[in-house]
Amino acid sequence: MDSIALLTYLGGAFLTVGLFYAVAKRKSRPVYGDDPYLQGVKLFRLACWIALPVGILLSFLQSLAVTGLDLVGFSTVVLTTMVSYLLVIFAYTDHRHRMADRVLLHWAIGLGLALAIPRLIELQSEPTAVIFVFSVLMSFAVMFVPSMGASDARSFMLLFIVGLPTLGIMPTYYAFVVGIVLWLLYGIVFAIRQRSFKVSIPLVPYILLPLAAAPIIISLSLGVPRFLSVLS
Repeated sequence: MDSIALLTYLGGAFLTVGLFYAVAKRKSRPVYGDDPYLQGVKLFRLACWIALPVGILLSFLQSLAVTGLDLVGFSTVVLTTMVSYLLVIFAYTDHRHRMADRVLLHWAIGLGLALAIPRLIELQSEPTAVIFVFSVLMSFAVMFVPSMGASDARSFMLLFIVGLPTLGIMPTYYAFVVGIVLWLLYGIVFAIRQRSFKVSIPLVPYILLPLAAAPIIISLSLGVPRFLSVLS
């Protein structure tokens, strides 16, 4: 285990949670009526308690990499911690109010780009760069589709900004497909229960869920065998 990498990754995870907690509880945040969970900071603290363990786990697993401290490990820890924090908040607000805080999404996109661009430069992969630009532009174009919400489009944008540089093309594609399957299943179940095809689907959490899960699954599949080899 690389102790410098571990400390750096842990610092990145704690700073990320602190940053998004501060943004989430800002005075100008949307309150959505008299919702008690959003008038106070209970939901935002809950998100901290869920996102921090994710960041700590990934910090430990990524510090076991043979390359030691590197950009892909740092990006994986920071961005997955960030997405986990957003997922907790949007799983509540989008299901209950069909709303997602766009300021939080803007900060997430900004942090994602700040880490994605250096990672793309490091990769030196023209196909990944082309797919990255194309996917981000297409996600931005979705914002102008009347049946899609602007927050949904931003979430798709975040999926590609975070996924392509850190996970790669195929894992990001799988995360995209899994997200589509999840919200289709939600729509089908809702339509059957309500006996109506007029379904309002909270897309944002279903876009972000596989994006948060994929780095954890990949890190566990690689990190656990390394940890066991260290113990042996």
